[in-house]
Amino acid sequence: MKTFLYILILFSTLLLAFKLEAETYFSDEIIKEQLIIELRKSVGNEAEIILPKTIGNFSFKENNVVMNFDFGNQILSGNVIVGIEFWWNQQKIRRVEVPIRIKLFKEVLVATKTISRGEVISNENCVLEKREIPSSIDPTKTSFDLVFGKNAKYFIVKGSIITSDLVQEPFAVRRGEKVRVVVLSGKVQINTFGVALNDANAGETVRVRRDGNNNIVVGLASKDGCVIISK
Repeated sequence: MKTFLYILILFSTLLLAFKLEAETYFSDEIIKEQLIIELRKSVGNEAEIILPKTIGNFSFKENNVVMNFDFGNQILSGNVIVGIEFWWNQQKIRRVEVPIRIKLFKEVLVATKTISRGEVISNENCVLEKREIPSSIDPTKTSFDLVFGKNAKYFIVKGSIITSDLVQEPFAVRRGEKVRVVVLSGKVQINTFGVALNDANAGETVRVRRDGNNNIVVGLASKDGCVIISK
């Protein structure tokens, strides 16, 4: 009888050991640590990452389960959703979604007054400030070099963060400026002058009121500020 009990206990112990060996376990603490490491690769060390109080512990009967994080195409700033995926044998066996908050701070250009369309972004209308980047703004589009010295593409409200989406290269031709009009007809080139009636980037259409007769002609703005008319 004792021998039978001994064998039964031994068998149960071996079975339990085999079961434990076959399981994969992810604790709440480990998941949070790994998630922060992965997020730091994208947002850097200065960002404040706020995780839920509890994500949970996850246990799987399969051995060698792998955990991955899916950030999707969202901007990692503000309120975001992170997918935590568990894979085994190249198959996704479970996915949970976790809400987190990322406070991303960066030196950005901020409008000190409402900036009109076409106005040059300069020290006269903006200032560098350290701001939290909201989820609606792509941090890569706030770099100083992408914004400063460019022209406002739209009206920019006072207090707004100025991004590359809101600006464009300086106009090649500006409304009200005197411009040279180059008329090309085969090998013949005729130069005349007039006043531009609209702003235009290189390659865009510009209307010009010619000097002398006030006739309005239409051509394409060139990089050097001339207006080219081809016939």
